[in-house]
Amino acid sequence: MPIALEITLIIALAAVTIGLLGLFFRLGRTAQGVDAFLVASRADLAQIAGDVHASRLRMDQLAISLQASLDEISGVARLMGDVGRTIKELHNRYQCTLESITRNIAIVIGGISAVLAFFKSRQSPHEHEQENQT
Repeated sequence: MPIALEITLIIALAAVTIGLLGLFFRLGRTAQGVDAFLVASRADLAQIAGDVHASRLRMDQLAISLQASLDEISGVARLMGDVGRTIKELHNRYQCTLESITRNIAIVIGGISAVLAFFKSRQSPHEHEQENQT
């Protein structure tokens, strides 16, 4: 092999070696940067996980409070519905009772009027003569 070819191969090999060393150096710095990023991210992620956990606990407390409020509102609404239903039933019952009482009073008054009219029309002849004289 000629010396020129050997020198060329040695120079090419030295260039590739220098390039690989630069690449390894840059990879090492990149790995250190990634490691520093992961360490910083780990602390940040721990803080984020703590915040998310605290938020979830607050949301659970809010959900429990909301459930209790809705249960109370539901109970009040149910009670108001029952009261309304009872009032409607009482109104219907007393309305029917009032109507029947009114009907019965009207029947009694009508009966009394009929009896009075009957007695008035059947006056004795003596009373009839006295009315004619006056």
